[in-house]
Amino acid sequence: MNKKSNTFLIMKKNRSLIYLALLPTFALLAIFNYWPVYSALKHAFYQWDPGGVHRFIGVANFVRLAQDGIFWKSLHNLLIIILINSTVKIAIPLVVAVLIFHLAAEKIRYLYRVLFVIPMVVPTMVTILIWSYIYSDTGILSELLRAVGLDRYDRAWLGSPQTALASVVGVGFPFVSGLALLVFYAGLMNLPESIFDAATIEGATQWQLFSKIELPLLLRQVRVILVLTVLGSVQGYELFLILTRGGPGYETMVPGLWMYLTGFSFNEMGYACCIGFVMFLFMLLITITNLKFIQPRD
Repeated sequence: MNKKSNTFLIMKKNRSLIYLALLPTFALLAIFNYWPVYSALKHAFYQWDPGGVHRFIGVANFVRLAQDGIFWKSLHNLLIIILINSTVKIAIPLVVAVLIFHLAAEKIRYLYRVLFVIPMVVPTMVTILIWSYIYSDTGILSELLRAVGLDRYDRAWLGSPQTALASVVGVGFPFVSGLALLVFYAGLMNLPESIFDAATIEGATQWQLFSKIELPLLLRQVRVILVLTVLGSVQGYELFLILTRGGPGYETMVPGLWMYLTGFSFNEMGYACCIGFVMFLFMLLITITNLKFIQPRD
């Protein structure tokens, strides 16, 4: 057997080992990702009360969901949240990334990047608790209004139907996500300098550079952050659970929280699975749309 044949056999053997090494990963994916999806789909057609009734009821849960006023209210809130998040959580990091990119000194650019990324290491729970204090009766927001003589605008920010949803959406101000900032900044770093040089020679202003060159060439990054923001808005309910638990009334209810309360507070797991499965289909649609639009064109 010659040397070439030996090399081929070694590569074939190693390839088999690589496939075998991947099996545990696929097994874990099947157990912790695919099986829950299958189980949720199956139990969406059941009346499933843990420790009690467990019987097949067909599409009754889906019919109930279509007539569930609280679910539609939560969906309405979710659409408002997605609209706001998709605007401020993309536009603000994009503008900040462009401003940092155009700073002359590399040390200053590095310093700003570090300062905006540091908050990423703060646990989400800590951030939520800080904002809970800010919105409390003795919090910074109320005390500041009283200090400047604007007492008439002070209110129970999380307890008033007029301000509860806006207050929860306002958590995270000024909305400069470290991840989004780094994605946009990396996109700017990859743009050819020759484009900027040619535009500068032609006398382009900073606004023309942004609107005619940087923004169009960063659309792929914008789409990625848009999809991540929408998925995060659909999946996230911890913020609402901790701050308002969906109240006052159902003013801050979102589908994820309604699914959680239905399953773990009202013990209706079958109906909760139905809500979860509809949310899964919604997110799957977003993911497929994302894959379609961010495919390389060349």
